[in-house]
Amino acid sequence: MSGSPEETPITSQLPSLEGGRRVLLFGGSFDPPHLGHADLPRRVCEALGWPEALVVYVPAARSPLKDAQPTEGSHRVAMLGLLLSSEAGSMVWTEEIERAERHPGEASYWTDTWQTAKTHFGAERAGFLIGADQALSMHRWRDFGSIWRDAIVMLRDEHDDPEQLIGSLAETGVWSESDLGHWRSRIVRIPMMDVSSTRIRRALSSTATRENPIVGLDDRVHDYILRHELYLG
Repeated sequence: MSGSPEETPITSQLPSLEGGRRVLLFGGSFDPPHLGHADLPRRVCEALGWPEALVVYVPAARSPLKDAQPTEGSHRVAMLGLLLSSEAGSMVWTEEIERAERHPGEASYWTDTWQTAKTHFGAERAGFLIGADQALSMHRWRDFGSIWRDAIVMLRDEHDDPEQLIGSLAETGVWSESDLGHWRSRIVRIPMMDVSSTRIRRALSSTATRENPIVGLDDRVHDYILRHELYLG
């Protein structure tokens, strides 16, 4: 990350954009957010020819496909703000967190989030970013038929084979040949950082390692975690 720190927009309201500026939504638990979360969406935008795109981060509330519950939303939003403070063209949209607060105990569905964003920005200007594992489970998502064509799939350039992914999608029996052709057109191959939230949480859970530098964890986010005593085993 480079540049001088500045305030990251964190808001429940989507902005109005001038001209034909593109928008890429990136949802996830961000628990905690790491350097890959800041780097990968921008690489995808560059690969798509969207160098000036706005990247909208959408921290999830509770996933209906996961048993474990994430860290409190206010902490994850604050950590994202710190991580992105040197990233121009990024914002944090708190729609899912706030929706969960309005409807406690209910699962968070991406289809609701995406339809709101798509209506706001226009279908021709926006897409949302997923990984290969999410593409393979897309048919389990609520109302997936109304959103899947807007997905952009990122693959690790040196490890993942697009045709292998297409073959795995075909094996689900859900997608037609035409559908698979569309999936193929939405794959972007980019170099990936060897960093994961799971490994970071593991390092943070031990008093022997949590205060040491942790690969992939931004210093500002690390300081926040220590101050708020998050991720202790």
